[in-house]
Amino acid sequence: MATNIPSWAQNAAVYGSNDSFLLLDIFPNDVVDDLFYKLKDEVKWSTMRQKGKRVPRDISIQGTITIEDGDEYEPLYRHPADEQPELVSWTPTALKIKERIEEVIQQKLNHALIQYYKNGKDNIGEHSDKTLDILLGSYIVNYSLGAARTMTLINKRQYGIRQEFKLPHNSLFVLGWQTNREWYHAIRPDKRLITQKDPDEVAFYGERISLTLRTIATFLNRQTGQMYGQGARYKTINEHPQDFQYENDDMDMVYAFSNENKQSSEFDWNTNYGHGFNALNFKVLNSKQQ
Repeated sequence: MATNIPSWAQNAAVYGSNDSFLLLDIFPNDVVDDLFYKLKDEVKWSTMRQKGKRVPRDISIQGTITIEDGDEYEPLYRHPADEQPELVSWTPTALKIKERIEEVIQQKLNHALIQYYKNGKDNIGEHSDKTLDILLGSYIVNYSLGAARTMTLINKRQYGIRQEFKLPHNSLFVLGWQTNREWYHAIRPDKRLITQKDPDEVAFYGERISLTLRTIATFLNRQTGQMYGQGARYKTINEHPQDFQYENDDMDMVYAFSNENKQSSEFDWNTNYGHGFNALNFKVLNSKQQ
């Protein structure tokens, strides 16, 4: 059993390295169905490419844009990708969900990857989240709306050890730091016939929307392209020179990403990430390019 379970997770199912939890009924039942349809309608869905291929789901990236000395800064989450849509400010329903989850887990969140799974074929392969830009030790959370899908956790050291569980409508999976380090997570394609699925798996015509919310500690100046914070070379705005030319360290960063994905508890964050990177390893597409 897990030890030091947070007060908000006392009644939750425990998974992974005993620091991950599944919470149910985040919103009252009389409002949650409406959240699905409002979110689906208000989000401008885009595609993302990785390794030259379109990922099998539609996405939106939203976050908290701040103003400092007249410049706009956005939370920057870097991960292996070729291109992805630009970050936009929270839409009303996404903001409502974010604020409710902040109340539940008692952690501020400033970045969301919102994903639309159109049917059982849409999926996400096994991986560990890349923590270069994620606030050290913080939770990564995934809120589910719509059809239930199965989350699979795969132990990195003993690949045969797996945990599978449903992510129901209106549920919140809280991924702990240790679990992310020691386990892969995935939502695999569901190739079963509709007649073989449970009612909650075919609800909402089999469509699912998930919001992966994070606390990001690296920031990008939207006007100049300057970076600062945990995952950057310069840790504060004041450290950053006015005249700058970033070195090309994108391959070193991608190599560090690979280390985190392959390694388990032996992964040393400070050795791989501590010095920071100034690379933006993906092309950001604005609305005119999509």
